[in-house]
This record gives sequence, structure tokens and C-alpha cells, in this order.
Amino acid sequence: MKFGNWEVSTDRIEWAGKSNNRFVIQRELLLETMMIEAQDDFLYKWIIVATQEEWLTEDDLYDLNFAFAFAAGATPENFSYETFDNTLEYQFNNLDEAEDDDEE
Repeated sequence: MKFGNWEVSTDRIEWAGKSNNRFVIQRELLLETMMIEAQDDFLYKWIIVATQEEWLTEDDLYDLNFAFAFAAGATPENFSYETFDNTLEYQFNNLDEAEDDDEE
């Protein structure tokens, strides 16, 4: 299944865009979380890591979010919608802040 420049297979989500950059999330690591002190909560690690990649556009990140939800849906008993919502809120806030910084 393809979401924008992201290819979802049985074992991973992988960047499949035209650039030479590489970003792969292995299925067994997909639902890893990390604590973000500013958020005071655990967030999905790979969405946060991708958000920090300067070469990924906002559209690429939004497509990754859809790919992530699709892939995570294969194991719904392990997927937390609350964690996903908190992760996206953090991501959107960071994107807004970056956009504000670019305008200054």
C-alpha cells in the first residue's frame, strides 16, 4: 500500500520518494514510544523522529501519519489512539512553530 511517498509492506514503512534520503520504520519497532518532557507524555517515537528530519515536507509527514495509522491498525490491541492523538498534536505544534520561525 502506498501513501504519498511512503510504501507500507508487511514488515516496514519505507520512504519511496525521488530523493536519495532513506527512512525506514520496521514493523516490530513501529509502536515504540518515547517520553517528551515538554508534552509530559509518551509519544510514538518514529513520528517524532520523522518530524525532525528537515528533508521531509509537511505533506510527506502527513502522508506518513496515514501510513503509520494504516500499519498500526494491523495490531489494534497494541495501538493507542490517545498516544497517536498526542503525538500528532505535538507534531502539528512543532510544524506551526517552525513555520512561524520561517516567517520571522
